[in-house]
Amino acid sequence: MRERSRIPSLLAISARRLWGGAGGPGNWVRSLPAGTAIQLREKDLQRADLIRLGRTLRSAFDGILIVSGDVEVALACGADGVHLPSDAPWREVGARVRRRGLLLGVSTHSPEELRDASKVGADYALFGPVFDSPEKRRFGPPQGLERLRRAVSCDLPVLGVGGVDAGNAASIARTGAHGVAAIRAFADPRAAADLEAAWTRAAGTMPPCEDGDPKAQ
Repeated sequence: MRERSRIPSLLAISARRLWGGAGGPGNWVRSLPAGTAIQLREKDLQRADLIRLGRTLRSAFDGILIVSGDVEVALACGADGVHLPSDAPWREVGARVRRRGLLLGVSTHSPEELRDASKVGADYALFGPVFDSPEKRRFGPPQGLERLRRAVSCDLPVLGVGGVDAGNAASIARTGAHGVAAIRAFADPRAAADLEAAWTRAAGTMPPCEDGDPKAQ
């Protein structure tokens, strides 16, 4: 696994239907708080269109860019990593990701999946849905904060996902989570700024553990 300092604490998951305006992806990227990473996740696009969008994002963004599911798209647009859904063949695809020197992220919804993520050498995991979210309802009811608290005890950085916003960022930080990932909370510049401020304020009050990571409260 990479050093935890390499893994972003804020991850904006793309949803171009929410960007709006003539500026499109360029304006969206420029509206993100400094240090936010991007996960390119547009399931309806064909590979060629996804590569074009990825290159557009890459040209406007010098932070960490992660592509959902497709190693070839990640390489073609100069991305920094690949994120795999929970039903992907993690071991097989993960080996290709690591050979290319890319970050490997995975989506998880249970302690068993988190253990598997560690075994395949994932660099970080998303865990959720923590709260109710339209995009995550197919994965079942919200996991809640207590399950997230138990999830972050695994040996890789865990980011809470699902219904994340400025109003609940502090409660996620108190579980000891490495960070948060969201779609809607990063679609609007003001909401994104509020989330970043809430997370930074809450995470900054967490006492460090011996290894430098936040201590679960």
